[in-house]
Amino acid sequence: MADHNPGTSSSSKPTTARGVLPSLGAVIAEFALVCLLVALVPVTVYLDTAVLGDGVSEDSLTEHLHNTFLAIAAAIFMLGAYKHVGMRGYLTLVATLFACMFLREYDAALDRIQHGFWIYPALVTLAVGSFIAWRNRGTTLLPMLHHLQTRSATFVYIGVVLLLFFSRIFGTGALWEAVMGAAYDPQIKTTVQEGTELLAYLLIAYGAVLSHLHGYGAQAALQERRL
Repeated sequence: MADHNPGTSSSSKPTTARGVLPSLGAVIAEFALVCLLVALVPVTVYLDTAVLGDGVSEDSLTEHLHNTFLAIAAAIFMLGAYKHVGMRGYLTLVATLFACMFLREYDAALDRIQHGFWIYPALVTLAVGSFIAWRNRGTTLLPMLHHLQTRSATFVYIGVVLLLFFSRIFGTGALWEAVMGAAYDPQIKTTVQEGTELLAYLLIAYGAVLSHLHGYGAQAALQERRL
């Protein structure tokens, strides 16, 4: 007599190769895409140092990509806050964070107005974002938890960890002085740190794009309501 599993419906269909292959193809495609994006980091640093010859300066391609990726992330979360009323508090806070980080990264251009001028638009951005988030404070905690359950959010917070912690620790002068000894060159330390930051910004922007495409965790919220 054949074994019968009471937890399995007789009408359920077994998984077939036809159903698995498209999913496998999507995984492989995304893996290839992420590899290409990550390869952009050493290519950019190489262009700045070996081709353009200016190193990783404030006006380098690396720095411009920092600003570009941050602007993309901030704009995407702003768009999400505008479109998703039920997540507005959380998405506004994230957009505000990345907008302020963008202004800080853009300080070299804003210094042409006045040295340290970036702090003024950053404070205005922080005030406006905090006000909107406070008015929508009921849409902060749960949307954040729902979003953090998603794979797209993983890219974002790994990027944030790389940016705020790893790049600062790995890019300290004391570490590279110990590694290089008498051959220590501050430019190498700067190049490593800026390259790591570029990787972090790239992951944040990629995670922001995925978050927008997948509704910022709306699917997780829908599943929770069904339970």
